[in-house]
Amino acid sequence: MQCGVANYFRSLVDGVADGWNRFWFTPSDPYPLGLIRLLTGCLATLLHLTLLPDVGRLFAAGGWLPPEAVDRLTIRGGSTSLFDLFSSPGELTAIHVLGLAVLVFFTLGFWSRLTSILALIVILSDVHRGPMLTSQFEPVLTMVMCYLCLGPSGASWSLDRLLARRRATTPVARAAAESSTPSWAATVSVRLIQVHLALLMATMGGAKIFGATWWVGSAVWWLASRPESRLVDLTGLGEYAINFWTHAIVAVELSFPILVWSRLLRPLLLTLAALVWISLALLTGQITFALMMIVASLSFCSPAWLRGCCRKADPAA
Repeated sequence: MQCGVANYFRSLVDGVADGWNRFWFTPSDPYPLGLIRLLTGCLATLLHLTLLPDVGRLFAAGGWLPPEAVDRLTIRGGSTSLFDLFSSPGELTAIHVLGLAVLVFFTLGFWSRLTSILALIVILSDVHRGPMLTSQFEPVLTMVMCYLCLGPSGASWSLDRLLARRRATTPVARAAAESSTPSWAATVSVRLIQVHLALLMATMGGAKIFGATWWVGSAVWWLASRPESRLVDLTGLGEYAINFWTHAIVAVELSFPILVWSRLLRPLLLTLAALVWISLALLTGQITFALMMIVASLSFCSPAWLRGCCRKADPAA
């Protein structure tokens, strides 16, 4: 009997270890990372551009948000932003334009290994320098950009891929440039985005359970009743429609972290989640947050399906 118990626990440990290794380290096609990098880079560049007209008025010495004021208003300790190193409007504008160039290179996939890290530093500098200017969008953006640094995000949809094709002079080198080599680093990067997104969805859904307006089904009406933020006036919806919409949002956010891991249910959950983000964008006006959540959800899409959908549009497919 003791031998049987020992064999059971040995098999249990071996099975868990094998499953863990398969989940995190099985080499996979890095194609989704390239698409996620391209879309994330577009949103990051847009965010950075919004600060350009006011970077001097906001962050210069004597501006609206000097470093000492930000330190008093937040728990920030010491310099945590590139903007803290400069004080004149001209210097701040120059460093901002330099950061914009880095983000453009990151979006285009040029020197992806380096620019992915530099782009993350640029966005974190924006966020840490003016945290009171941020919304729900920035945490999701920086999360995805952080994990893109770990994998070969320039393996597709990138100038790096196009340049590798042009440099290939032999049939073997050309064949290697034409195909994406499966990589365990790509798997780790994608898995981290997936797990983090699932936990984020669980947190959002769990927080809504304890909110009275979400529990009774009136939260959507309260969101729709804010004319300063909504994109569409939906206050004319009936009570039953409002209640259904409110509870549907909570149901999707709570079920997503559990059911999205099922390959059979995954397409349904991803579709419902996309509809939730689009509906919340209409209600709240937070378009960039909705788009970022949809982009992060692409990590759950199979490389083969993404290739089939994007083959005609991707010049480096």
